[in-house]
Amino acid sequence: MIVPDRTGTIAGYRIWRVLPGKWVAPSESLHAQTCQRSWSTTGPTVAYCPPRIQGDPNRPLVMSGPCEEAPGFGCACGLYARYEPIEEEVLLPYVMGSVLAWGRVVHHEDRSFFRAEKALPVAFVRPRGGSGMFPREAEEKLYRIVEALNAGMVEDSEELRAYTEEEARKW
Repeated sequence: MIVPDRTGTIAGYRIWRVLPGKWVAPSESLHAQTCQRSWSTTGPTVAYCPPRIQGDPNRPLVMSGPCEEAPGFGCACGLYARYEPIEEEVLLPYVMGSVLAWGRVVHHEDRSFFRAEKALPVAFVRPRGGSGMFPREAEEKLYRIVEALNAGMVEDSEELRAYTEEEARKW
């Protein structure tokens, strides 16, 4: 039996990448910065652990199976979030926001971030500008994502923290 050291939700802060363009549906447009898997816009996103291939030039490729439960100890799977809001401004197609996370949670040694089994985006910081090829399209897509999630849109990281803490109290 696993006894949790905490119950309820945890507020977290992270950066996503918004995929612009008409060729990608809003439901498939909110991605982690470095992962090609989209976050759900219809409910909580559930972590999974994909099979991994480990290569060594002197040995055959080794494929390891997914963790029994994501996020797993000794693995990198899970839905990442930081404990504190990110202070730096980000430019589209990247967007800063917050999540409420629950389920199995792996806290990291320095306690600056965690990996969760389930998470739901609750708010985003209004973008101040963009870079890349399609910043206007990314901003329009972000507003559609916010509407689909029934999430909040705030002006800065301080307001993001206050909004997220208020949402967490409702759970």
